Amino acid sequence: MDIILQNNNFRLLPEKALYKPDEGLLVIADVHLGKASHFRNSGIPLSANSQMGDYVNLEMLFRKIEPQKVYFLGDLFHSNINRDWHYFTELIGKFPQIQFTLIKGNHDLINPSLFLEIGIPVIDQIETDTIIYSHEPLADADPNKMNIAGHIHPGFVLSGAGRQHIKLACFYRTNNLFLLPAFGMLTGLVSMQRTAATSIYVILPGEVREI
Repeated sequence: MDIILQNNNFRLLPEKALYKPDEGLLVIADVHLGKASHFRNSGIPLSANSQMGDYVNLEMLFRKIEPQKVYFLGDLFHSNINRDWHYFTELIGKFPQIQFTLIKGNHDLINPSLFLEIGIPVIDQIETDTIIYSHEPLADADPNKMNIAGHIHPGFVLSGAGRQHIKLACFYRTNNLFLLPAFGMLTGLVSMQRTAATSIYVILPGEVREI
């Protein structure tokens, strides 16, 4: 689904990512790699393979879109370095043609020098003439620019007949803030409210639809 943000053309992908065709830019938020390993180390029983789908999904998305650049909007990793670092570096090594950048999130505790060793700079935010990319929504963002962020893990509850309810991941816009859904499998959803100032784009199998 194509939308316009501050005179920029973007594409909302059902893979829970944002694409800017004119730059070849793919934007992904809140993957939370290593979360399963972190939980296991804390005594919470999760399968060793419970998060491998995130690596598969990332690789499939990179091959499908063939981006020139990828911005990770924070919380790429859930905590300190663990066994998942090997899986991540192996994945990144398959795509030397892509320029990766990590916009640091509150869970990104791994030393930035390790990311630099594999060619990924770690920065606080990226600002253009019309867009500000950040992990958390910025309270003091320039009102003339669109703040594209993650962190919240937006979702929206759809209600049906017979008191049926389903909560779906979504892209969420309000005024000059545009929130991306969490990409990772082991992430929850925060129910977002609809107001006169919001636009909600729910993620369905194979498509994104505004509701």
